[in-house]
Amino acid sequence: MPSPTTSTILVAGKKTQVTTGGDGPPLLYLHSAGGETDWTKFHDLLAAKFKVIVPAHPGFASSAGLESIRDVADYAWHYVDFLKVMNLSRVPVIGFSLGAWTAVELAILRPALVEKMILVNAAGLHVPGSPMGELFTDDLTYLRNLLFFDPNSPVVKEAMPLSLDDSRILQWLKAREATARVGWNPYLHNPRLRAHLSRVECPTQVVWGRHDKLIPLAHGETYSSEIPGAQLTILEQCGHMLPFEKPEELARITTEFFSS
Repeated sequence: MPSPTTSTILVAGKKTQVTTGGDGPPLLYLHSAGGETDWTKFHDLLAAKFKVIVPAHPGFASSAGLESIRDVADYAWHYVDFLKVMNLSRVPVIGFSLGAWTAVELAILRPALVEKMILVNAAGLHVPGSPMGELFTDDLTYLRNLLFFDPNSPVVKEAMPLSLDDSRILQWLKAREATARVGWNPYLHNPRLRAHLSRVECPTQVVWGRHDKLIPLAHGETYSSEIPGAQLTILEQCGHMLPFEKPEELARITTEFFSS
């Protein structure tokens, strides 16, 4: 299997970082607010079966163009252009958190581009009685407890900085700034999105961590009930950071769904 490579392409005149690995059929991975644009164990597992394409959203990593982004719908438009540049006319998409919200907006905006879709602990909705946790804080201990089922797990250090001395902190803060631009107010949701979920045409699998304290399970239940034909899979002893906490299980679900 070829080693992953990172390059820069121009999308609508804006520099966009993209990492690719594997040599199977293409699969587009849209990352979360955490900005997991480096190659992860989960990406590597998928690359055994797919050519995994991991772009960095505008404003994340070395991707430019944040000044042109006002909301997540603008991220969706960016990926319309991105897929054209990559010469991908129809592709399976898996999105995590912010990336899953972006995937939904893309599937509504340009149904023909999205062959199948997996939504992992997706942001994007307001669900009465199930408020989201507070993401915009500098308290790293609080965030560990918010995002992970086991905040003392070794995988925590793979997913986020553990202190302000961590070499990744500046990149992480940059990701937080970009997320705030699209998710500060309204907080991590599009008030109109739920009304449009019936327009999703592609087969959709929703995957959720049972113990997600950032985006409670009720949001996954809402996505699966409002998107026609969507199925919900719940992973036990798992919080928000599902691709890090349960990479093997998620890779199996992804491979089976996209290969069927």
